[in-house]
Amino acid sequence: MSCGERFRATLFLTAILLSALAPTAAGQTSEGVYHQIEGRLNARGQMVGNLRVRLLKMPEGRPITETFTRPDGQFTFKQLPTGDYVVETFETEKFEPTATSVPLFPPNPAAPTSQHAVILVDLSLKPLPGRVAPGVVAADIDIDVPKAALKHYREGMKALSGSDSARAVNEFGEAIKLYPKYYAARLELARELRLQKRFPEAEEALRPLKQIAPKQSEPYIERGIVLLAQGKRGEAADELRVAVQLEETSWAAHLYLGWALLETDGARAEPHFKRALELDEGKAARAHLALARLAQEKGQRGLAVEHLDAYVALAPEASDAEAARKLAGSLRSPD
Repeated sequence: MSCGERFRATLFLTAILLSALAPTAAGQTSEGVYHQIEGRLNARGQMVGNLRVRLLKMPEGRPITETFTRPDGQFTFKQLPTGDYVVETFETEKFEPTATSVPLFPPNPAAPTSQHAVILVDLSLKPLPGRVAPGVVAADIDIDVPKAALKHYREGMKALSGSDSARAVNEFGEAIKLYPKYYAARLELARELRLQKRFPEAEEALRPLKQIAPKQSEPYIERGIVLLAQGKRGEAADELRVAVQLEETSWAAHLYLGWALLETDGARAEPHFKRALELDEGKAARAHLALARLAQEKGQRGLAVEHLDAYVALAPEASDAEAARKLAGSLRSPD
């Protein structure tokens, strides 16, 4: 491969990586076909009713709806478009958090049919004594939310499940007006504002969370993403370093910190991409694109191809999968 070809390949990888900052859902080819997830929580005889369960759309990790379990631990998510999802349960006084991947793709895209996924989620009991320091709430931050504010928040989540982002933003905003310390509402509002590219407003929604929940990594991750989208890589890196310190096992914190460092310090970015893949290769699949670029820049064509192939295998329906596939083919070609 000539120097010019290597340069073009690097530019191509950069373009793919830039698209990852505003990822689109993969597999949305089966229009008009909707799917269902039916699940049940299991906790070795413990009561599992009225536990909060959230559904995330992958690969962007965007929350789209949530529900609470029935007395027997069962829950259902209906009317879901084709794509990859994650069912998430939250940390409580008794249980550790969980995340369960659920792919919803018709076996025959040419003749799509509705899929009905059934999952069993085993909850792990937290060790005793509790690992949370006195005075620090691990996850159930919003414990005194006024009913009116909670109603607006739930209406906002319903709006998200119906892809009505404008209504969701309005509902979350109303919830915050009634209860300014509403952690969940501020976080969801910031995500929606970011997706609408209303970045200054997203920053404003996130700012109080440093005081409301100083030990939570999510607000730092979200603000890092907002800053990255505005090209403020240095500020983004600062936020994401804090997120990594708070939750070293967060694949998202490592992935976005890698992106924040990529243009200025590839050597420091690389271990964060690798760590993100170690933690959750499926969710952090795009780290393979960054590692492919770094390998190609060092002249390690074979390694670059391995990462491109890994990305395509993990996200074959992603919008940039075909571009990654073609680039891997060109890198395989002899000089």
